Amino acid sequence: MGLPHHLLPIFCIFLASFLQSITGFGLVIVAAPLLLLFYDVKSMVPIMLLLACCGNFIQGLMYIKNTNRSLVVWMYLGVLLGQPFGFWVFDSMDSGALKLLVNLLILLSLILMQAAHRKIAEKPRNSFITGIFSGFTSITTGMGGPPFLIYLAYTKMTAAVFRSTCFVFFFLCNATSLTSYLIGGFSLVPALGEFIYLLPALAAGIIVGHLSYHYVPVKLIHRLIFLLLYLTSISAIISALYYKIIA
Repeated sequence: MGLPHHLLPIFCIFLASFLQSITGFGLVIVAAPLLLLFYDVKSMVPIMLLLACCGNFIQGLMYIKNTNRSLVVWMYLGVLLGQPFGFWVFDSMDSGALKLLVNLLILLSLILMQAAHRKIAEKPRNSFITGIFSGFTSITTGMGGPPFLIYLAYTKMTAAVFRSTCFVFFFLCNATSLTSYLIGGFSLVPALGEFIYLLPALAAGIIVGHLSYHYVPVKLIHRLIFLLLYLTSISAIISALYYKIIA
């Protein structure tokens, strides 16, 4: 497909990367349900991982001095343990079931992030366990963020340290997911073609978000993100169930 057919996906990536640049998260969890409107789920996941790797690598380099390195190390060790099982699930499920799983995980993550008011202690064991879940969800759905965000919902880290830690951890998690696909024999060539079309939107969103960071109310952005995700994931779940029933 040419550029005109990519305009809506391009806008989705611009919006998601803009939100991530401001908050430290949001690229995949916002873009994934939107891109499912245009791509098969087994194409969408590697496309998002490629985009996320680029975005997180660039922003991670910009803010790496603020990173909570100990937290990243323990969580990444968990990622390495969780990804093999995640790849088996991704490879064995059909596209319809995987699409339903993606949106159910998004919806469940949203509910948990808003309903879980109990603080989880930040310590190596909990970081490692969270990394296992992030590794699993990253390779199956493209989203390693929800377990990470639930774990650190009440973190005492400053906003600068939290953003930097997000960027560095998600880069490592997503890069490992892509490596796992290659090791498992899953071709990334189709995803690379779409990635080239969407990459400029990613860069533009990051730049605009970086310039707007000090002028945009982050709390308002958080509320808009949750509203958008609830609407998108619920409608996608209803659609997936409907097509399964009539099939």
